[in-house]
Parts: sequence; C-alpha cells; structure tokens
Amino acid sequence: MRKLMAAVGAGAMLTVGMIAGAGPAQAASCTLVQSEIYNGANIIAWSQGLQGCAGDVYWEIQSGVPGDDGSWQVAQSGTTHYDNQVQSYYGDVELPCYLRVYAQFGTQEKLTRPVHNNNCAG
Repeated sequence: MRKLMAAVGAGAMLTVGMIAGAGPAQAASCTLVQSEIYNGANIIAWSQGLQGCAGDVYWEIQSGVPGDDGSWQVAQSGTTHYDNQVQSYYGDVELPCYLRVYAQFGTQEKLTRPVHNNNCAG
C-alpha cells in the first residue's frame, strides 16, 4: 500500500470550501485543525494542521468495516510537523474502503466521521 499524505496547496481546499484561511498567528492560542473528509467522485481529501503555533501532530488513518463490531484498525500513522499552517491531503485507491482520520496535538484530539471510499484498494 502506498503511503498517503501527499500534500496539495491549501488553496485547492479553499476553493472547495474545506478550510478557512488562517489568520495571523496568535502566541496565546494553539488550535489543532482538521476538516471532515471530503468524499468526491474520484478523490478523498481533508485538511490538517496547526493554527497559532508550531509543533508535531500525531495522525492515524483508521480502517473499519460498516456493521462490524465497531472496532477500527490503524492503516497508516505518523507525525507531521506544522508551523502555523494547514495542509491539504488527498488520496483514493491507496486508502481503505471505510476510513476515518484521527489527529492529536497535546490534549487536543480530532476525529472525522467515517466515509466510504468507492475506489478503495481492498
């Protein structure tokens, strides 16, 4: 399975309305940003990053089976460094058939709703 996490310009996601433009950095606040997964005809995409600070975000792409026992397995995981930026990620065939994305930065956690990948590899 090829690794996902191929970044495209954040402007691409802005055009489909997935993320808001980042304002000036605020030293007092640090926000973990993660959009819900966009599931288009031939692409699955989401945005992730930090606003107001720099640091390492731990992420997981989790795979599940609808109607199963509700358990999720980690299909891919890693840590990405963001410096007051939000990046857009996309994939399709490389991703599991039913997936969600988890991210953690310090005590902040984000988890997307599950989506079905119609062009999955499995």
